Amino acid sequence: MKAINKSLEPVLRSAIAESLKNYELTSDGGFLSDLYLYYDAGNGVLTFFDDIEKELFSVNLNDEAISWESDVVQEVKDTAKYALRGLKEERAFDREFICKPFTVSLVDADFTTHEELIFLGDHNPKAGGDLWTGINRDLDEFLKNLMK
Repeated sequence: MKAINKSLEPVLRSAIAESLKNYELTSDGGFLSDLYLYYDAGNGVLTFFDDIEKELFSVNLNDEAISWESDVVQEVKDTAKYALRGLKEERAFDREFICKPFTVSLVDADFTTHEELIFLGDHNPKAGGDLWTGINRDLDEFLKNLMK
């Protein structure tokens, strides 16, 4: 990874945290499985969207210390990856409304994914409700009918 922008990193961390907070406040008990980042280099705005493409938060990066001589999109991408790894280590994504596997991706204006910035899998899948009720009975019945 290239060098990250140390002045941009706290801005991105804060924006990601605000996006998650806004989702939690407006989701009505839903689950979030993807977070999309769209950076409009023309106006310098980084916008965060949920998995149904609803805007959660935006931040104007024109006011931040970005090296405009460099590839700005690459600088934002590298710094976002760094910020996301830090948030992962702080367990910021271990929240009830975040459904895993969970990804944060950089997209274009048409929501075409250009790069997955972070992927969080779930090694301990959770299931509840009626999913497991009678599963052994149903499997036994299926195998019995299959053998006929």
